[in-house]
Amino acid sequence: MRPIEDILILPEREPWPLLLRKSGKAGGVFLEIGFGNGEYLVHLAGKRPGETFWGAEMSRACVLRAMKRVQQAGLDNVFLLCGDARFFLAECFEQGALDGIYMNFPCPWPKRRHSKRRVSAGGFADELARNLKPGGFFELVTDEEWYGREVELALSDHPALVKERWAVNPPRSATTKYERRWKALGKDIYLFRTIRRGWCPDCEPPTPKEEEPMHEVVPRGDSAADALRALYGQGGGSGETIWIYKKTFSSGDGLHLIEVVTSDDGFEQKFFLQVVERASNCLVKIPPHSVPFRTKSVKGALRALADHLKSGASSGGDGAVEPPA
Repeated sequence: MRPIEDILILPEREPWPLLLRKSGKAGGVFLEIGFGNGEYLVHLAGKRPGETFWGAEMSRACVLRAMKRVQQAGLDNVFLLCGDARFFLAECFEQGALDGIYMNFPCPWPKRRHSKRRVSAGGFADELARNLKPGGFFELVTDEEWYGREVELALSDHPALVKERWAVNPPRSATTKYERRWKALGKDIYLFRTIRRGWCPDCEPPTPKEEEPMHEVVPRGDSAADALRALYGQGGGSGETIWIYKKTFSSGDGLHLIEVVTSDDGFEQKFFLQVVERASNCLVKIPPHSVPFRTKSVKGALRALADHLKSGASSGGDGAVEPPA
């Protein structure tokens, strides 16, 4: 049976951009966003063994169920990611690496205060344009016509994307449990598909950013432990990118762990940062046992912690710090 560690990929432990052809297959590479129990993803991968299929899902329970499906089906061309697909698209994939992206029955986030989470909001169209190769597609299936039309309008306005299809109750080779439930209730199903145009000077997205190092060296002050304890409950960031420092755990040999909670547009993480006191300086880093996704807030929390230790060292005081800006 295929081992779990070969199915569930941890981007924080892999070099970036991720190697999407991990299966060694020569065919296309596809992603399903929000794969639920993995039923649709496993069906596609089973029918097309020469291609590679990735799935991104926030729910750990769904990831576990999908892993069991993959193992039971004996598939070697499926890989799963647990986390926010927006982060994976923005940070982890090489430009133009995907032949297609599927999204089946996402939450439409009908309330106004949640509208920023819809596919039609933010920079999602830009991420589609960056991640899809010319001719690659994005396909949305939903039971909410207003949502499908909103996505159609938003993506069709992007210069790198062109509408290919809008269909009501289209025939599909595989269905999800939600699709079968909606059809049993007599509800219509709507499909929207957009295609990535070929290269053009006005629509080509920027190249991916290089990965930043996740450690800093700062001068050693009188008491790193005092400086870290003074951070409890304080935080920083702006807009949708924020972090908060929690408890500090210190040993007698100059090792310190500080608990951190971060949020990037609602994507929350809890992890530790480590401070190692050395002869003439302190090393601030992410310890090997704590593996957060390297989002903007994670990078900001590390830099802000290093800046506070620098301030404590230069002041020659007790290491007390002010909240991050």
